[in-house]
Amino acid sequence: MLLAMGVGARFSKYIKDPMLFNALIYTEISISLLVSFSVYIAYLQAPYESRMTYTIYSLCFLIGFLIGLEIPLAVRINELFEELKENISTILEKDYLGALPGGILYGYFFLPKLGLLYTPVLVGSLNLMVAGLLLFSFPKRVKKHMIFLYLGTICCIAFFTFFAKPIYLYLEQRFYRDPIVEIKQTKYQKIVITKWRNDYLLYLDGHLQLNTVDEKRYHETIVHIPMSLVNAQNILVIGGGDGCVVRELLKYPYVKNIFLVDLDKEFVNFSMQNKIMRKINQNSLLNKKVKLFFQDGFNFVKDFKKNIKSDIDLVIVDLPDPRNIRSSRLYSLEFYKIIYRVLSENGVIITQATTPFFAKKAFCCILNTIKSAHFYAYPLIINVPSFGEWGFVIGLKSFLSKSSVQKSVYRNLNENYTKFLTKGLAASFFETPKDLVCNGVKINTLVNPVILKYYDDSFWDLL
Repeated sequence: MLLAMGVGARFSKYIKDPMLFNALIYTEISISLLVSFSVYIAYLQAPYESRMTYTIYSLCFLIGFLIGLEIPLAVRINELFEELKENISTILEKDYLGALPGGILYGYFFLPKLGLLYTPVLVGSLNLMVAGLLLFSFPKRVKKHMIFLYLGTICCIAFFTFFAKPIYLYLEQRFYRDPIVEIKQTKYQKIVITKWRNDYLLYLDGHLQLNTVDEKRYHETIVHIPMSLVNAQNILVIGGGDGCVVRELLKYPYVKNIFLVDLDKEFVNFSMQNKIMRKINQNSLLNKKVKLFFQDGFNFVKDFKKNIKSDIDLVIVDLPDPRNIRSSRLYSLEFYKIIYRVLSENGVIITQATTPFFAKKAFCCILNTIKSAHFYAYPLIINVPSFGEWGFVIGLKSFLSKSSVQKSVYRNLNENYTKFLTKGLAASFFETPKDLVCNGVKINTLVNPVILKYYDDSFWDLL
């Protein structure tokens, strides 16, 4: 885009002085149209990866070219009203200083509140407004047909805005096999729920999070197996904004407090208010035992004593896979060391650990990192049809051999609370295949987030 801005700036010198106002209005209208429709143009090509790449680069180049053209034209027009030193200072000042509020408004207001549905149109309309100000402030300097072009552009964008929702839903639906029944953009992620027969599938940023046909396999494993190892009264859940982990925990009458920490307040509120999500989580997030905290999980546990006075018996980490720097922090050695200090003497941690088959090194990285935090760690592997082979890592502060852990799970697991798990099945999850060898896999730290490379190198996302 910067390259295109340079090309646009160079091209501006070929525009003659009598055409300056017309050229700038043409430029603003063109930017307005391109920005307003850019996301939708990209959506049309999204199912075709090679086309999508060319489309994105082409749009970036065109918009960059027009921006590069825009600034020199504005400088030359402003030369009619201010001397050089004030002219340059004025134009560049507004260009540079405007970037901060523009970025803040886009990231914290426009996109979270309006989503991809209306944000491009709103941003594009700002350039259209500039074109209008030029057109009606200097009517003698522009050609008459510009008014019709301007009004035509307004009608085009207005028409598109009116039909934006069905167009957006049509384009979004192309990414999903099943019909979309709910869609919401939060500050941090896009929530989509689709329906297949009588079952619902929840996606966050296009990644499947749960399928009601088999989500009990995942959530019963991450809750009931550690609960069979410790009589947890105070439980910390990091992530789990869908409420399904809490649903399973509330089956234990002796649980006193469930502290749920999730960065995305809008997602948790969605899970509390949406009829589909409330049906899935059985209104668990509305229970009085549940205390909600909306902040980054790493920062929360770092300042744990300021937030919670109780000792924690069980920590359940139910987070998306480590796809970026932010999420990798919650799979780091430093994070697990803090968890170790937070847990009571006989405390237990369990974390989802991606797929050990398609992302073996990422899985091993989580296992080795938890071991390095002084936990006695054991891998668990289950089968969830919607995801395939799925892994967890459970860490104990007090030593138990693997056979003792299996006996404890077999003895204490309450089958009255489960629809999928049995005592024997739960104990069998600790038996891992012979080819799951984690030697040579590095641990994940804040300074060296190797898990990102391990995850990126996996072929999980290629399926």
